[in-house]
Amino acid sequence: MSINKTNSYYQMPRNGFLFFSFIFSFIFANIIPVLGQTQTIKINGVNCTYIVHAPSGLINPPLLLNMHGQGGTAAGQQSVTKFDAIADREKFIVVYPNAPANQSWVYSGATEFAFLLAIVDTMKAKYNIDKNRIYSSGFSQGGVMSYNLACRYANTFAAIAPTSQYIMDSVCKPSRPVPMRLVFGTKDFDKTTSHFLEAAAKWLKIDSCPTVPVVTRPYPSNHPNSLVTRLVYGPCAQGTEVMVDTIVSGTHQWQMDTSTMINNSEETWAFLKRFSLSGKTTSSQKKISDSRNPTMTISASYSLGAVHLRGIGENSNGENGILEKGIARVYDTRGILVLTSVINQGQFFFKSESRDVYTVMISSKESYFTARIVVP
Repeated sequence: MSINKTNSYYQMPRNGFLFFSFIFSFIFANIIPVLGQTQTIKINGVNCTYIVHAPSGLINPPLLLNMHGQGGTAAGQQSVTKFDAIADREKFIVVYPNAPANQSWVYSGATEFAFLLAIVDTMKAKYNIDKNRIYSSGFSQGGVMSYNLACRYANTFAAIAPTSQYIMDSVCKPSRPVPMRLVFGTKDFDKTTSHFLEAAAKWLKIDSCPTVPVVTRPYPSNHPNSLVTRLVYGPCAQGTEVMVDTIVSGTHQWQMDTSTMINNSEETWAFLKRFSLSGKTTSSQKKISDSRNPTMTISASYSLGAVHLRGIGENSNGENGILEKGIARVYDTRGILVLTSVINQGQFFFKSESRDVYTVMISSKESYFTARIVVP
């Protein structure tokens, strides 16, 4: 029996074509939706584009706008921040808008704000998003846009989280207090630490916050290599909060290095998701308790140069042994370490030259506690 090699040769491409057609169909049907879908809206005659990542199984989901910096793109912001994976886990929609004007946001541009609000309206119509849980985050210029959205549309955006940027609007009067989380590095090439702290101070006034923060340094407290100091101001008006994460030697970047810094995307969502326009919030100011007994918490009182710790609880022998070998670290309101002391029988000595409020962090084996010290 002879074989017609010529016919066999020409038959293979047809089978190969069918095979590769199947492969490409699979990719477009399954992989491309995971990466996100680019959409276009025409605003004032301008074609404005954005990438949508909408996980499956959504029911009345929250919405996050995540905006790139100057010279960036929606795809670049999507790639760097890796919010898609968080959205898949937490079941919210994340949208990455492209700035309409040559990869640069115009802070007072009518097209910009109409574009962002149009995205919100589109997501409402298509996905029935939770109108009480719409958030904005952004890097650099995108951070300025987040501030401006809060200033102009506080009744739309429940909370904001700018990174590596400070507020530039000299007149910002939101219709309500807006929770805000700011992240910046002390070696930002484009801005100074004072710019960021002034932005935080301005937001403290907007939200009617206490001026003395709860300080965690380093953050996380069980990560000794972390260069992050966290300041939390609150509770503020209407249950809001202002959070500031300062990164020593941090540069102009979206931080994702958890060896010495933080996963900024995870921290951003952890902050934003606690707030809602409906007023239902959850506080981040949790009492840090002993990992072996989560019911244990502490308080600290100051008297005649000594700090007395209370509410620690007793060990199995009826003794206050949990802090026998503990270490106390005292920080001032700037997050500067002013004292490290060994705890002895539930107290340690601390001499302060002036009236002030301090944060004491106590560590004992695998346990961590925090409390405030008020020096009268």
